[in-house]
Amino acid sequence: MQANSNAITSPALPRVPDRTWLRAFAGAWQADWRARRRDWRVAAVLALGLALAGCAALLAALDLQQTRAARAGAAQAESQRWVGQGSKNPHSAAHYGVYAFKPLATLAALDPGVERYVGAGIWLEAHKQNDMVYRPAADTPGAGRQFRLSPALVLQVLAPAAMIFLGFGMFAAERERGMLAALRLSGAPPGAIASARAAVLLCFALLLSVPACCAIAAVKFLDGGVEPYADAGTRALLFCAGWLVYLVTWAALVAAVSAWAPTLRASLAVLVAAWTVFTLVLPRAAIELAQAAAPLPSMQAFRQALDEELGMPDDPADAARYQRRLLAQYGASDVRDLPVNWTGIAQQRSEEHGNAVFDRHYGALFDAMRRQDDAMALAGWLSPAAAAGTLSASLAASDTAAHLEFVHAAEQQRRLMQVLLNGDLAEHPDHAGAKYEADAALWRSIPPFDFRYAPLDWPELAARQLLPLLAGCTAALALAGAMLRRLRLGSVA
Repeated sequence: MQANSNAITSPALPRVPDRTWLRAFAGAWQADWRARRRDWRVAAVLALGLALAGCAALLAALDLQQTRAARAGAAQAESQRWVGQGSKNPHSAAHYGVYAFKPLATLAALDPGVERYVGAGIWLEAHKQNDMVYRPAADTPGAGRQFRLSPALVLQVLAPAAMIFLGFGMFAAERERGMLAALRLSGAPPGAIASARAAVLLCFALLLSVPACCAIAAVKFLDGGVEPYADAGTRALLFCAGWLVYLVTWAALVAAVSAWAPTLRASLAVLVAAWTVFTLVLPRAAIELAQAAAPLPSMQAFRQALDEELGMPDDPADAARYQRRLLAQYGASDVRDLPVNWTGIAQQRSEEHGNAVFDRHYGALFDAMRRQDDAMALAGWLSPAAAAGTLSASLAASDTAAHLEFVHAAEQQRRLMQVLLNGDLAEHPDHAGAKYEADAALWRSIPPFDFRYAPLDWPELAARQLLPLLAGCTAALALAGAMLRRLRLGSVA
């Protein structure tokens, strides 16, 4: 179908000598808006797009609210379980452990990023740095694991498709009907006409974001607006601005191609090819290239290498020297005569040995994941869709960097717990063969895990996401300007 083969041409603009660019823009806007209101194909496209956007927004909002409630309830239950574990040896409590759950930002409902694949919580216990568990994708059957409609996907993929379908004949229809000469003779600046028609397309595309905005506003109202970062307002503004720039890029591309293409069919073919490359091919190719550039080990291989090194205990000779120095310090001949508990000291030394092993193995793994992110960020210079997607996930704290930030904070909480528990054990030696037991006072003294994401790193955000997105928009606007200049000069038939 040719969605706007009946696009309005020249009759909307009265020919008066003092016509200004703004008056030409307003006239073209009104004419194009009237023409599209009468076109049933426009209504059909918008109805289908709004239906998909509404379903995506509703599902995302309900999923976010349910997930937040479930994690908050689980976190409260874990806190009560930890405090109510009863009297026991501190090292037994360290193995008893506790779960830490990842907080979700409201924007993560719009762009879930990697949230469905990285897990919801992590088990904090002695001697082990565990992986995240409870991955939502693992409980999703069939194709739902690979494809899930989200408001960000609607804006990233479907909104440009709707703009192409509604706007590919912006100027190509007039060229095909031989009306370009009349358009030039009208004296209306082609830039004003193109801007007006592109603005109409942009408004149609922005309509697809209305359901998501309403759903997110409802979620924030019901949840009280609590966010896991302090700069929520800045993130929300940048999130909206980023997607607006992305849609402006597509509006400019549609205007440029339609002004250049000799026929409607050529305009549609070029735009569909550009949409396929920019929204589907390049982002997927970037993922494959990133994985090839920084390959990750399999979970089995990673765990095997980690367990093999953990199985090698701390240097026994060094432990013996440390024990002798401690005995000499207190003038004791046996660890049982020490005024401190050697078990607590030995357990903390074991923790520090394990921490060094974890830092080496997980550090290498996380570095590879960061290199993959860097490779994905470079794809933003080639694909506006990749740039917009990485920016929105970063602002929503649903990207890999935010995930690693939470994992690091959870590991620091685990290590703090071990230091406090082993420290308390070290301060209380056993008496008459009876092992020391702590009570709820010690469990309550462990600081609660209240995770908050770090504020935005503006230099990194600008270099990795903002500049590629703005560069793509600038290039599209420049291309549109060049094609419209040729149109005005009559160098394009």
